[in-house]
Amino acid sequence: MQADVETIHGLMETEFYEIESFADRTDFMRKADTYQLFFNLERPNTYKEHKTPWQLAQEKKPDLDKRLLMTAAVDLDALLNAYTSFLALGGNDLLTNPYWPFKSFTKSAPFSS
Repeated sequence: MQADVETIHGLMETEFYEIESFADRTDFMRKADTYQLFFNLERPNTYKEHKTPWQLAQEKKPDLDKRLLMTAAVDLDALLNAYTSFLALGGNDLLTNPYWPFKSFTKSAPFSS
């Protein structure tokens, strides 16, 4: 399976990152969603008998809901920022500052943008 992941990453490099330009983060996420839909549902993969990931999934599980391959791209930076902001709120059993172990090692909190 790792070989499949590496192959997909290689394809994304040449078919998406090297071809597209992005005006901003929103534009990138919109184009990433579109490319992901294209890749999963429409693009035949030569390394997989010229079948799309959707066709391959249907062969293994014919009753699979197509929406499983239609998930949106996830902005992990935004999720991390939201999560760390939530942690910083504190609470009964939560740290009030999730960066406390790093303060002695860095001048600013890790993960800050």
